[in-house]
Amino acid sequence: MKINKIGILKEQQMEESSMIETLKSIGLGCYCSDLGRISGVDFEPTTGNGDYWYDGLPNNDKRKVRTTKHITKNNSMSFAYSEKEKIGVRIAVSFDDIEDFDIDKIDDLVCEYPLHAITGMGGNTINKLFETKSKLLIKTGRVHNINDVEYEEYEVFGIRFIKFQNKVDKCVLSDGTIAELDKDIYLKVDKIPFIVDKEARMIYSSAILMAAPFDSKERNYDHSDLRRYLNNGFIKSINDELEHKSPSVVFKDETVENNRYKFNFNPLTEEEIIEICINCNIAVFLHGKTGTGKTERMIALDRNLELVDFGCTSSDGFTGIIAKDFNSKELFIYEPYWYKNLCKKCEEEPELLHILFLEELTNAKNDIQKVAFEVTLNKTLTNSGFRLKLPENAVVCAAGNEANESRSANAMSEPLFGRFAHVYIDTDSDEWLKWAMRRKKQGKVLKYKKYEEKETIHPAIIDYIKVKGNEVLRTQYNGTTPNADPRKWAMASKALYQSNNPNVLRAFVGTELAEDFIKFCKINLITVDDVLNDKVSPNEVPVDSSIRWFTILCLSNVADENVDKVREFVGNLGKEYLATFDYEWSKDNDERIMKLYNTQPTYVKRLTLNGNK
Repeated sequence: MKINKIGILKEQQMEESSMIETLKSIGLGCYCSDLGRISGVDFEPTTGNGDYWYDGLPNNDKRKVRTTKHITKNNSMSFAYSEKEKIGVRIAVSFDDIEDFDIDKIDDLVCEYPLHAITGMGGNTINKLFETKSKLLIKTGRVHNINDVEYEEYEVFGIRFIKFQNKVDKCVLSDGTIAELDKDIYLKVDKIPFIVDKEARMIYSSAILMAAPFDSKERNYDHSDLRRYLNNGFIKSINDELEHKSPSVVFKDETVENNRYKFNFNPLTEEEIIEICINCNIAVFLHGKTGTGKTERMIALDRNLELVDFGCTSSDGFTGIIAKDFNSKELFIYEPYWYKNLCKKCEEEPELLHILFLEELTNAKNDIQKVAFEVTLNKTLTNSGFRLKLPENAVVCAAGNEANESRSANAMSEPLFGRFAHVYIDTDSDEWLKWAMRRKKQGKVLKYKKYEEKETIHPAIIDYIKVKGNEVLRTQYNGTTPNADPRKWAMASKALYQSNNPNVLRAFVGTELAEDFIKFCKINLITVDDVLNDKVSPNEVPVDSSIRWFTILCLSNVADENVDKVREFVGNLGKEYLATFDYEWSKDNDERIMKLYNTQPTYVKRLTLNGNK
């Protein structure tokens, strides 16, 4: 069966003298669906009943014009306040307008529509899947038309739904949940509930489906905008005429066109960032309140780590004791226990990385923090001229409380703070459960591989600083979160090469700057390799002027032997872009200026006169 025509209830069907049988038993009141509530239906919170349109009888015998009317949320008939006002829609269908109608098989008539909000754990789960760009989310190929706007249908775990934006401030949904204004709500696609009235030879919905205006020109229902909508977009939606479209995943892999550095932009957990830094031989500092699992996260990486707890370790216990040999009168050092243990582990297992974990480092006094600074920076323990070198397969990590959260905590000096990658452990129940499920009884095996320094800073970082300049090269130090400086960018470059994921930058330059860097990396700019390998023509460069300027700045990083081809490419974009390219490529470089002098002497003379030799 299939519906060919949709209407709404008529006034003559609702008058007391001629009311259809089913309405006599259930009354005029109609429950408002969640879609109706968030799309603008005025409803009574205590009963859930809302206002809905009906097709009114003529109010003027001479003009034969039918007036627009509605049933109120208090179950009484009323004139509409405005023909353009949004009021609820309760559909009605005659038996004659149902194709292949069979009263005995009326339950087989399945008309589906997004009606009920998915809230609570279900809504939170779906929200997480969108946030994490999960491939569990599927586009079914169907769309649902609501007020002439089409909404794609999604499916996950067998639940089909749409995303719809709430337009009512603090709307109370059917389960008592409060929906906030302009927030997305997931609406489950369900079978529309119908009431069958055999005597009137019709079916009609037992719920208000959505809010809709009646007509913009005050016409009667037969010529109204509402009738046109119900018998066009809406009827296509419930008859499922788009069933032949193929399902597809919502989140596909990043394309090369929008990912010029071939990055993986998937979110990184704290543990993943820690492991990336350790594999780069970068010291890591864990921030977080007591009990958030900082030490447990380190033990999960190295079950046999060497731990120094500054909450109960004396100064001598960390730095060692200087003593004099009574025979030779020479000074010597009693190596601290942790140093002996660490050297022994590293010597016995040279193929593995071993962690030196400085617990509660912020509880250490300033003079001990200075020693810790040297251990972190040069992997060297220094005491009264004695220098004890840490093994190459040892890596330093630390943890502590913020100065404003513990009376015994001291603020770290800026130089010490700047030597670490910083990971902030802010554990709620969801995050803790994820970590607990991932955690293994035995620590990970961290293979030691001598880290090979890259000759150059990562090109994405070079491009970013080239475009953004000093405002991102250095940012203000506040003592609690990472700030950017040239050393931090060099450390971030190591981690970026190791992980190929720019989310790791938040441990070095802070979350805000890392997010800005990711946005920059996703801009579809043209790279030097694109030009040199003829992957793009000047006509394919986006016309957006800001993107073009960014592109020129990035292309100006080209090497001397390839500059001619890139200059030719840029020249096709316009003289002003070529002038910018020449300036950025040649500034502060005499040889490059002379190369341009032989190509465009007038232009370069102007640069020279301006002091840009």
